[in-house]
Amino acid sequence: MEILFTSLHQIDHASNSLKEIEIKEYGKDLTDYVNRIISEIVERTSKQEFRFKRDTTEVRGVISEFLIGNYDGKETIAKRLIDVEKSTQEEITNLNTEIQRGSLFQAHLKESESSTIIIIKADQQQFLTSDEFNLKQGLPWEKKIFKAFLARIEDNIVVETFVYDTSKRPSVYWWDKFLELEEVNTPSYNTRKALKLLDNKVFNPIKKKFKADHTAIRNKAVGYFQTQTTFEMKSFLDIVINDYKPVDQDFPKTETIQKIKTLPEKFKFDSQFPIAPEEINARKIQNNIQLSKRMELILKENIPELNSTVTSFLDSEGRKYIKIRTDRGYEHFKSPIN
Repeated sequence: MEILFTSLHQIDHASNSLKEIEIKEYGKDLTDYVNRIISEIVERTSKQEFRFKRDTTEVRGVISEFLIGNYDGKETIAKRLIDVEKSTQEEITNLNTEIQRGSLFQAHLKESESSTIIIIKADQQQFLTSDEFNLKQGLPWEKKIFKAFLARIEDNIVVETFVYDTSKRPSVYWWDKFLELEEVNTPSYNTRKALKLLDNKVFNPIKKKFKADHTAIRNKAVGYFQTQTTFEMKSFLDIVINDYKPVDQDFPKTETIQKIKTLPEKFKFDSQFPIAPEEINARKIQNNIQLSKRMELILKENIPELNSTVTSFLDSEGRKYIKIRTDRGYEHFKSPIN
């Protein structure tokens, strides 16, 4: 993929300052940073699909100019972002939240008959210098915090539009006010679809052969949806399965991870989206475990300390039991005193 154009602006809505930086004049490190962050967006798997509210929005108009090699609109984009951040900051002042100053990257990439337009706002962070220990502000080299937009265009028709956000709470102003986009899939749709497909395509197929692993992994997945505000594929995999140590040595961990990764693209939901709490109800997340013909254990939601709350053991005669730690249930099964 060929990079036809890049630009960098330092923006600060608080001081209403906007400054364009000539990337090539600042040496190899800045050039490498720009190339790295562009590659990270192009290759990123966690994303949410959007579409322009109208074909006549300001950003959409600038994109059309980019496609014919006119990049004067880079200033229009930068000024628009400052104006939107200023108005948004005024609206959220009472929430003790501050929109960070940052660097705005814009790029035009070309591959065959397709063009890709990228707009990235990377937040600056404070850090202490290692020599004089002075407090300074700049861009983190490794753990970047950013919001990004990517549009793929063919014959001046936008065929794909994605938004990326590394924040735990994605910034609505970025896609709604600044880019003037609307969600293709609602949070309710995404949450409902993800829960259903994780069960039907991932968890249920392993339930019969790998019962203990199924219970443990599904419990972690339920916990993720109940405790997080945003679904993001990488964090989901990290929390649920990447570091999981299977009970059964034959459990197909690698295959299971790969299957989870392919769900969004294969079944048309987003790999990053706000979780809709109203979709996390008992009917969708409970796990029924048959103990005997007359007895069933129902896990209604995530059990944070599952391994120590429910345990299994064999007695000296090889009989199988489960033991459940419970203050409330204890009173129902007390044995008579001899």
